[in-house]
Amino acid sequence: MDSETQREFDIVVYGATGFTGALVAEYLHEAHGDTKWAIAGRSQNKLDEVKRRLAAPDLPTLVADSDSREDMTRLAAQSRVIISTVGPYARHGTTLLEACAAEGTHYCDLTGEPQWMASVFERVSDAAEESGARLIHCCGFDSIPSDLGVFVAQKTMMEKHGLYASSVSGRMGQSKGAVSGGTVASMLVAMEQGISDPVARKALNDPYSLYPAELEPGQDGPDQRGAQWDDSFQSWTGPFVMAAINSKVVRRSNALASLIYGADFSYNEAMLLPSRRAALLLAGGSMLGMAA
Repeated sequence: MDSETQREFDIVVYGATGFTGALVAEYLHEAHGDTKWAIAGRSQNKLDEVKRRLAAPDLPTLVADSDSREDMTRLAAQSRVIISTVGPYARHGTTLLEACAAEGTHYCDLTGEPQWMASVFERVSDAAEESGARLIHCCGFDSIPSDLGVFVAQKTMMEKHGLYASSVSGRMGQSKGAVSGGTVASMLVAMEQGISDPVARKALNDPYSLYPAELEPGQDGPDQRGAQWDDSFQSWTGPFVMAAINSKVVRRSNALASLIYGADFSYNEAMLLPSRRAALLLAGGSMLGMAA
């Protein structure tokens, strides 16, 4: 990767005019204002509006279209790191990812689309290894809490007991907030591809679709879809909507760390619910959603 002095910016936030991108820009402005950074998107007018809301008139802006290979290459070449919040990534993310891999630009995104990730790994792996680019997916609610949660739990397990747990369960309680329009769009694209494309359908349903191809899959089956009683948590549980991506990411992290938790390491996620009825309702709603 080029030295820092050869790049105009340390960080570029691509998609800064969207809901999540604007939050990222706000955080960088407030917490890391001395960093050399810029915002990027397709519309200069919308980028100017972000600058106005941030009260940052001198913040550099870059206009770039995700469908243009020339634009994405230029964007990647200008920055040490690209933060992409432009989804659905299956439609808008591949060209930028390939540009970052080729230009040696570190990259992170918020995707929760395993079918897209599985399709691009082989396309960018060699270029990224040669250029030194670090490409990191799923840096949002899916799947940071799950991935780092397992890491911290296993680190504590090793420190206290001298070994790693062979199985970890993630349980989600009540939470506040709502999904963004981009998240909904990504979910709809995943459903559409799962119906029309057998390869995408396999990636969505296979618990080990994000596993390196050279490794044998472990023992985990499909994510929980029904209502189950959990003795460990003394609670009814139902399917957790993010488990479909979170569990795959946790398994991939274990694989990329040379199977540090063991080749047979098992991980599962579910939603904690107050009653059997609530668990059945959630399970039924999830099944109807998948059938729709």
